[in-house]
Amino acid sequence: MLDHKQTLAYVSAHLARLLANRMRDALAPVGILPAQFTAIAEIAQDEGLTQKLLVERLDLEQPGVARTLATLEQEGWIERRLVDRVQGLYLTQRARDVLPRALGAIAALDREASADFTRTEREHLLDTLEEAVANNRRRG
Repeated sequence: MLDHKQTLAYVSAHLARLLANRMRDALAPVGILPAQFTAIAEIAQDEGLTQKLLVERLDLEQPGVARTLATLEQEGWIERRLVDRVQGLYLTQRARDVLPRALGAIAALDREASADFTRTEREHLLDTLEEAVANNRRRG
């Protein structure tokens, strides 16, 4: 009989919940939620990107990204600017001021979450998980 707790689906979902909760707690002092952090961090890497490109890069559904961006804009984290007839996403000074603390909190969480792995084990795990994501994306 299949032990559901020994399946990739169960273990990965369980780990995702645990890390998502820890990520939420790590970002709470900064005042942003994990989805907001992810959008802000991605925008910071390429300010001026469009909402459509952000959706593609985050590999998320458009309505959810649109809601996150609307909240970020309402709360003063991002702004939309029209440049060369393209509406781009830009960080506000508030986001620029907070981003280093948020990145530090996530880096600390990542170090704690993988503290029991060697560097090689950590890299192998990330490679394997990225491959699993790609394989399952193709399978739909």
